[in-house]
Amino acid sequence: MRRFETEPLPPLTEEELNALQDYAARHGRSWKRILNNAWMGEAPHDDGGILRRLRNTHGPTWLDRYRLPKR
Repeated sequence: MRRFETEPLPPLTEEELNALQDYAARHGRSWKRILNNAWMGEAPHDDGGILRRLRNTHGPTWLDRYRLPKR
């Protein structure tokens, strides 16, 4: 038995996916680093409510591993 049982993360909503794709389009190749910095309180402070909620539900480790779907 594992010491800590983890529940699977909820799937992204269409709204969350769109917010991530828009953020990535605005910030280019470094979008994850920039978003993670915004989640930690650094500039540019443009992550907004949807992405802040995603930070609270999924977290920075998830963001590091996440890959945007191909359009």
